[in-house]
Amino acid sequence: MTLGAVLMLGGITGGRGDELSDSVGLGAASSSGGFVLPSIPENWADMPFQMTANEVVSYNSNILANPTNAVLVPGQLRGDFTSTTTVGVSTKAYWYGQQFFFTGDYGLVRYHHLTDEDSNIYTFTAGDNWTLTSRCAGSVVTNLTKSPTLITEQVGTGINYATTTAVSETGKCDVSNGYALVVNSGWTKTNNSGGLNAVNNGETVMVAAGIEYAKAQDTVTALATISNTNYGNRTGLLTTPVVGLANNVAFHSFTLNYSRQIDPNLTVVGQVGLVGVTSGFDLSLPKTLLPTYSLSAAWTVTPKVAVTASGSRTIAPPTTVVGNAQTSYQANVGLTYQATPKVAFGATASAAYTSTAFTPGLAGTINSTLLAATDYYSATGSVTYTVTPFISAALTAAYTQRVSNHTMTPQDVITLSLNYAPH
Repeated sequence: MTLGAVLMLGGITGGRGDELSDSVGLGAASSSGGFVLPSIPENWADMPFQMTANEVVSYNSNILANPTNAVLVPGQLRGDFTSTTTVGVSTKAYWYGQQFFFTGDYGLVRYHHLTDEDSNIYTFTAGDNWTLTSRCAGSVVTNLTKSPTLITEQVGTGINYATTTAVSETGKCDVSNGYALVVNSGWTKTNNSGGLNAVNNGETVMVAAGIEYAKAQDTVTALATISNTNYGNRTGLLTTPVVGLANNVAFHSFTLNYSRQIDPNLTVVGQVGLVGVTSGFDLSLPKTLLPTYSLSAAWTVTPKVAVTASGSRTIAPPTTVVGNAQTSYQANVGLTYQATPKVAFGATASAAYTSTAFTPGLAGTINSTLLAATDYYSATGSVTYTVTPFISAALTAAYTQRVSNHTMTPQDVITLSLNYAPH
């Protein structure tokens, strides 16, 4: 679907939505020999399903994420244009207090020069927001996704597509006086297409349980979680084997989360915790527990200006390094300004540092710097224009720099997008 097609779609359906809802109904059906046609809902949100369309054209100055000192093969270009066309549909239905829902997006990514990297992308989500009596509620969700990873989400160079299949469950039952029991669980399988990223392919099973206390604008949640990831034969994928790189890794985490809405314009969320990692599944407490923490705030300064800020230290399965676990330090700040009802500006800046954890075999080896530690810096600016209530266009410029072993990998991305989303 081209930009012109999306505009035509918006012009036909978006611009005439109100007229159609007035012109087709019981009155129009009276000439059909008594046969009554169903009337079209007066609001697009009342339709049984909603359609979306999105067209994105971008230029990436370093499409393969090559370091600045990398020597390109003859005929290879450092930058390339891409276009991404996506269409989607969503729907929901209610049955005896249960809300069943489905959202599906399917698209194509096409490269101007690197046509061998052309691929389909998708996101399919289906599930049930369930209730059981007046005390218990939760959700069961199945999710399938395939998308290209960002430079801040992968190991090494090249274009990588991550495919994820997941099933998750969340449940909470009120006990009394603001207390509730919480039980979460999930299964996730991840597959990466490119290079060293395949070392982090894995299948994870997770179970968590805890207690929550909520009163007025305050919520406190204490949670204990254990997860086990099976990576298969990771060592066989590396040209230089890493001693201590486990094929089966278990995470034990204990977290305390606190959120407070200070006033209608300011919300603060904080978390502290401990995480331990063992080689192989083990229910016993790990000998070493490392601290984690996060703090975030969202502040609507004025009706036109909003600010967000966050900082964190996390320990989780690896995505940008090769190891048994990944420690990440991140700091982010964002600003949005609604200049007019149709024009909005946005800006973000972030810095991050990632390194391996619980992988002693990397110390003192060639892999200790090449695969185990990376700095990231990024800045983004955007302007969004709302053409109609259903159609918007956006121009975004982003700069990202990855630094690993004193080698820099810069990347500039300019993106123009057109979105059709009735609501």
